[in-house]
Amino acid sequence: MIIYFIYTKDVVQKAVKRETSLLAERRRTAEGAELLDELVMDEEYDITFKALMNDAHAEIILNLAAHYLIDTPTDMEPVFQEFPDFRQDRDFNLWLNMHADWPTQYRKAVDIKLLSYIIDYICYRWLETKSPNDAQTYYSRLDKTIDDVKRMLTRKTVPLRRYPSFP
Repeated sequence: MIIYFIYTKDVVQKAVKRETSLLAERRRTAEGAELLDELVMDEEYDITFKALMNDAHAEIILNLAAHYLIDTPTDMEPVFQEFPDFRQDRDFNLWLNMHADWPTQYRKAVDIKLLSYIIDYICYRWLETKSPNDAQTYYSRLDKTIDDVKRMLTRKTVPLRRYPSFP
């Protein structure tokens, strides 16, 4: 069974903007001024956002077992070999080859956790130098989220039978 997850750049960027905006509203300088200009990652930082989204994509691929991964239609060479082509491949596509007895009810939960991981990773990397304490909060969520994804991907509807070890 093949399942696929597609996270468009626009959806992820809006979610990151919302997350950093809510954080910026709560954080104030010593004088009481809001930190909207410093903490919010909006459309102004499009190239930085794309780089961080690609980093999140790489982290997810590194953490998933190789036997789940299959080629996606976007796994192709960039048009120009000298530098990345930012006009193409804007979205994160992940196609997984699941075992036949994987409960499909987990698909939505895996989808939510993967999106959460992408958002937390981008926020963590964005806030690394701007607000290290807040960045640490996002970083602390990453391991648990990816472990939840891995645990859900290994679930089966039929439990594994173990035969006795004696003859």
